[in-house]
Amino acid sequence: MLYSDEIIREVRAQNDIIDVVSTYVPLRMRGGRHWGSCPFHQENTPSFTVNSDTQFFHCFGCGAGGNVITFVMRIEHMDFVDALKLLADRVHFILPQPGDSRAERVKHAEKAKAAEYNKIAARFFHEQLNAQNPFASEAREYLKVRGVNEKVQTLFGLGLSPPGWDNLLRHLTASSTGEAPPTPSDLHKAGLLSMSHKEGNRYYDRFRERLMFPIIDPSKRVVGFGGRIMRESADEAKYLNSPETSLFNKSSQLYALNLARKTRSTELIVVEGYMDVIALFKAGFTNAVGVLGTAITARHVQLLRRNGCATALLLLDSDNAGTAAALKSIPLLLEGGLRVKVLQVPDAKDPDEFLQNYGAERMGKLLANAQSHIVFQIGLTQKKYDMDKTEDRIRFTEEAASLLAPLSSEIETDAYVQETARASHIAPSAIFAEVKKQRDRINADGGQAPLRQSFRNVRKGAEDPGVREARRQLLCLALTHPPAARALADSGCLSPEEMGNDVFSQILALSYQNIFPAPADIVSRFETTEAQQQAAEVFTKPITYSTLLEMEKSLNEMAVIIKRAFIDTQIELCGSKNDLNAVNSLVLSKKNLQSQYITLSNG
Repeated sequence: MLYSDEIIREVRAQNDIIDVVSTYVPLRMRGGRHWGSCPFHQENTPSFTVNSDTQFFHCFGCGAGGNVITFVMRIEHMDFVDALKLLADRVHFILPQPGDSRAERVKHAEKAKAAEYNKIAARFFHEQLNAQNPFASEAREYLKVRGVNEKVQTLFGLGLSPPGWDNLLRHLTASSTGEAPPTPSDLHKAGLLSMSHKEGNRYYDRFRERLMFPIIDPSKRVVGFGGRIMRESADEAKYLNSPETSLFNKSSQLYALNLARKTRSTELIVVEGYMDVIALFKAGFTNAVGVLGTAITARHVQLLRRNGCATALLLLDSDNAGTAAALKSIPLLLEGGLRVKVLQVPDAKDPDEFLQNYGAERMGKLLANAQSHIVFQIGLTQKKYDMDKTEDRIRFTEEAASLLAPLSSEIETDAYVQETARASHIAPSAIFAEVKKQRDRINADGGQAPLRQSFRNVRKGAEDPGVREARRQLLCLALTHPPAARALADSGCLSPEEMGNDVFSQILALSYQNIFPAPADIVSRFETTEAQQQAAEVFTKPITYSTLLEMEKSLNEMAVIIKRAFIDTQIELCGSKNDLNAVNSLVLSKKNLQSQYITLSNG
């Protein structure tokens, strides 16, 4: 973790959860708690509650919960560190610089300066777009023809880099605040200036006579720019991005992600160009993001996931390059745990042109019928073959089976097998057999085909509501009643591994070490919203016991439920390996569970 527990605890302590949540959600006091409508799902009756005493929030509708850091991570779609920084800035708490080395401190300062210079540059470009001169009028007329009105221009912070070699340079180096102005070298490092080695290292504006698109990250920093040329030239690229800097890497940024994340949509539309994104937003499809003239990367996938995306809808150009981009992107998105749909715009070269020609209503119908990546890939495969020829139908079916083999859902597999059968006129049973053969081949090569997921499925089954509730109650008891934690640790009857997931396992291990931080601090030990929600779940519904005997009885009942579920998963695993000796031993252990008893003391 980048920051120590003490720093995290201090930032959290200075940000009362009621104050923070109230800036996003109207809250009303009722029954000792604050209530409001959940910002994470649609609901008519408020089920979202915030507890000042525990510094927790919890939604009884969707199950979201955690401390103030969790809330900011979810509401702002930030990672742990960015959420902590936002909260620290809110109370003017100065976080220590990450790392101790001088190089790291220099890099951090350079990034902060670059962000500040970019912010000033973005304002300058926006002012230039609205200036009263012929070149600005030409740019505004171009945007008007493209249907980009003033409201959209302001939303995206569009700007204009004027003619001339040093307009931005002079603007940025003119100090009017009394502070030392940036040097041309500073601005070059920030990607705003270029340097001519032929003319004695002369610096000049990188962007000239271009429509400017500021690129803003989820932390609301202007990290770079894209510039579209206003007057076509064979000597200059149509689009020019900022160069690689300490702040900007085009393979790690998505255009308009800062806006799309506000929709809280779990499906984000991924397009190629700046104008495609703007055209979609203008038409009401505000869950769109754009790649910056590069293929989708693993970093892009991480960004999508971190910002609440579960399904990526690739809305690509209709040419061969669009098809190639989709085929490269699909494996990366799937490996990143996202569902993938693919849509190529018909009768237009790109989404922007489609919207101009056919309008938002037809685009909406198109998006609603976007195909699964499997359907898209099978369709492309089918186009390679003459389906009137038996040999081609066989080859098509074999390729289709190879696409279906990695699927984990048998229902999905069956649906696509039926479609493949209709296209190839080959019996579904034969296609199923081919899919199974391909899966067996994956197994033999050490891959993970769906048919080998029995152990994972068993573990999921072990997390039924009764078992999960037993684990939750046991952890809550162990963390709020130290003698219970000591008794569990001394008995050795329950290991962290038996708690079903990493979060619960770590919390139990914590209690075994005689570490009992406040519940809100325990949540801060985890850096993802999913993990923090699981940790918060432990304390959502605390159980009160009237006597020590009642507590002891409950503790033993919960331990038996947890151990029985874990042993069942082990029995099935060993059974799948035909390890009968291990199975018999586990069955005996299961029978002996009732004879184990944990005794609590008043200590």
